[in-house]
Amino acid sequence: MLASFVLLERVEHEARRVVNLRGSTEGVRLVLRSMFTRARYASRGGDRTMGVHCRPLTAERLSDVACCPGGAEVKGKKLRGDITETAAWRRRMIDLGMRGVVAYDEDRPRGFAEYMPAEAAPVPIDAPGAAVLMCYHWAGTDAEDPEHLAMERELIGRVIEETRERFTGLVTQGWDLPTHFPIPFLEELGFREVARSELIALMWNPYRTDAREPTLAPAAYAPRDLSDERLLAIDAAFSARCPYSLDTEAHLKETVSSHPLKERIRMTLYRIDTREDAFAHAVPPFDWAWVTFNGEAIGLFEYPGGKLADEITKRIEAMNDRFGRREG
Repeated sequence: MLASFVLLERVEHEARRVVNLRGSTEGVRLVLRSMFTRARYASRGGDRTMGVHCRPLTAERLSDVACCPGGAEVKGKKLRGDITETAAWRRRMIDLGMRGVVAYDEDRPRGFAEYMPAEAAPVPIDAPGAAVLMCYHWAGTDAEDPEHLAMERELIGRVIEETRERFTGLVTQGWDLPTHFPIPFLEELGFREVARSELIALMWNPYRTDAREPTLAPAAYAPRDLSDERLLAIDAAFSARCPYSLDTEAHLKETVSSHPLKERIRMTLYRIDTREDAFAHAVPPFDWAWVTFNGEAIGLFEYPGGKLADEITKRIEAMNDRFGRREG
């Protein structure tokens, strides 16, 4: 009874805090799920939450990471590109100090969370002494299903526990989107926004009062604009850390190589797989993957299949029209 009373007291405190912060009940729902998950977890006396248990991220467990070959996120999907690169990239990062957890639902790998020292992390963030929360994901739910956020909350909580003694704080990137690394979700976990570049926010959870606040890297790469030469400059960066990034990279390559107007296209591709890459090719909004058409940021996910080729054609024809009017 005492344990239940203490739990309800903690739930009430957390719920009030989230309502004050967000002015809605969505956060309360996540907190309730998270708190009762922790209660069941503790009552079983071990590393389990409703059948979920975690193990340390190691090179030997990469096949259980959701976004690596055979993982829950990619299994059965027809992705272009060589997604074995996702595991090879993680091996290199583990050698540089990346750590984390892999979560299992009963015996099935479902989730993971990764972090590493800021001095080695392949992100455009300057945060000496801090750790960077890299990727985290609970696979196998619909993007709108709040279950993945509830479970990701548990995973990030473990990262916070693991990093609190060794680092000055934990920094990550939040997105102004409801389900993809959402900013309010991170705020509920103790992060606060310290910088913003368009829809991406730099989120900071300091562990010490004297911890130095992190900063975003300055823009270091200027995408080209060749429209005055009647050419379409495509500058793009991708990363081996994500199977969808590799898939999008392959889609862009295939589309350009087979495009009937490819002689009018000048494409330059980069990889942001190391810290040096992240700083050398830092482009607002300072993510580790980006695409520009003549200097304009483009979301390639908006152009699946043949829509990408159509968009390229439309932009080249628009240049023809503009120059035709100018010459006329």
